[in-house]
Amino acid sequence: MTRRVPTRRELLGAGAAGAASLVALPATAAAATATTSGSTSSQQPLTETERLQRLIGLELLLVYCYRYVLSSSILDPGTRRTLTPFVDHERAHIDALQTHLTARGGTAPPGPDSVKTANRYLGHRDVAGRLGQLKGSQDALNLLLRLEQTTIGAYFVALINVNDTKLISLVCQIMANEAQHDAMIGLSMPKGTPARAVPYGLVQGLQ
Repeated sequence: MTRRVPTRRELLGAGAAGAASLVALPATAAAATATTSGSTSSQQPLTETERLQRLIGLELLLVYCYRYVLSSSILDPGTRRTLTPFVDHERAHIDALQTHLTARGGTAPPGPDSVKTANRYLGHRDVAGRLGQLKGSQDALNLLLRLEQTTIGAYFVALINVNDTKLISLVCQIMANEAQHDAMIGLSMPKGTPARAVPYGLVQGLQ
């Protein structure tokens, strides 16, 4: 008799009480993100080096936004505990992606150096909400959730456009970790439930 594998939603529901204890992927199995844009008929396909640069750029934006929100007094203590480890997760993603980028002779882009710059990057990626204008915890969570979903989308696009097997494996692992973040932010919402946090069994983010 075949054993039924629990769905992602069931696993999330079972672990919701211990949400803050979720462990990220190890640094050697993590990576980063950038924009979600793929190639069109009028554009040359991105090289793997360019795609890595975009992913790292998006990860750096995530780090900046998480640090900004966590340094404010906008979150309740429980939500702060849940989100605090995410910064190290994103840094591990960046380090892993940087290894692949360096091997290809590429240079990582700079991260945001100010709220103004971060907000400009958010606008370029169609992420609603702006740092410095967040009026409460839900505003902050909505911004982070949208940015995480945009990041997942960027990894999804990368996954179907890269050929290096080691990079494909890394992208899969990072994308799974970002999906954890997505789910935990959803659970941290005022009316967050497993069904709302994980409405679908498959993850592809926003493209």
